[in-house]
Amino acid sequence: MARFDRRAVILGLGAAAVAGASLADAGAAPAYDDPDAMYAALRGKRGHQLKIGGGTINLVFADGAPGLARGPVLSWVRTAAMALTAYFGRFPVADYGLLVIAEPGDRVGHATTFGYAGSATRIHVGVEAGQEAFDRDWVLVHEMVHTALPDLPRRALWLQEGNATYVEPIARALIGQLLPAEVWRETVQGMPKGSPHAGDEGMDGTHAWGRLYWGGALFWLLAEIGIDRDTRGTLSLRDALRRINQLSGGNTVTWSPERLMAAGDEATGTTSLTALYERFAATPVEADLPQLFQELGIATSPDGQVVLDDRAPLAKLRERITSR
Repeated sequence: MARFDRRAVILGLGAAAVAGASLADAGAAPAYDDPDAMYAALRGKRGHQLKIGGGTINLVFADGAPGLARGPVLSWVRTAAMALTAYFGRFPVADYGLLVIAEPGDRVGHATTFGYAGSATRIHVGVEAGQEAFDRDWVLVHEMVHTALPDLPRRALWLQEGNATYVEPIARALIGQLLPAEVWRETVQGMPKGSPHAGDEGMDGTHAWGRLYWGGALFWLLAEIGIDRDTRGTLSLRDALRRINQLSGGNTVTWSPERLMAAGDEATGTTSLTALYERFAATPVEADLPQLFQELGIATSPDGQVVLDDRAPLAKLRERITSR
């Protein structure tokens, strides 16, 4: 089976497009496309309560999710929640609803996260999905990352999607689900998709998926480097994001991008985020990616394998990013 491009996604907060028909297409079950229907299902149906990292996850199998084994799904959700807890120091929200919708297929399907009536995600899972599918899944962690930051105006969607794109593999690496080399392999492959094209303006208001996800992820990687530089390696982007999560309580509130940047800067005692946001929002930022990866000590061998150079100028930062 050809590998699906993990960032070629439906535009919209937390939407991750994966091929495959839903049971609703066959007339077997509601699709819960209306988020109000999702919230009603989470409120009205008995779920599994998982308490992880100080948060409570209410996991509901939509319409009983016929054909979908409970045990592997519960284990998959616990693992994703542990990854979020490792990165943010706690599960990002006190209460989180997760509606699992069974569909044909052998992998995790598309998902969307909302916050206007409580932090919640609906996600499609193939009834034939096995342990390998759950182990390699990135979608659920990506969606859970969306719960950690406050909602932002539509013009700043790139900050939200970029943050989930950047944080997801790192969070998985923190619990040993991904090797650091795999995190950086995805980064090297993905970042060029976020480069601006001729005629592009600043990131605010962009609708191009590559810029939304990978251009946004580049912002957060450069923020990581900037905070490390400005604090002489004493603090990190993780410290800023943890503080933003603590102050906001997650995606059930709406902030401006400026307020988000100010909160992160307050945590690090710098202006790293604000200065970088002002550049990205208003002007097309073309990064020298080969030079950036060289400074981080990330190289690709002729056979496509990632080689990490511990002598590179930013090698220690690279190591800290994927370490607890």
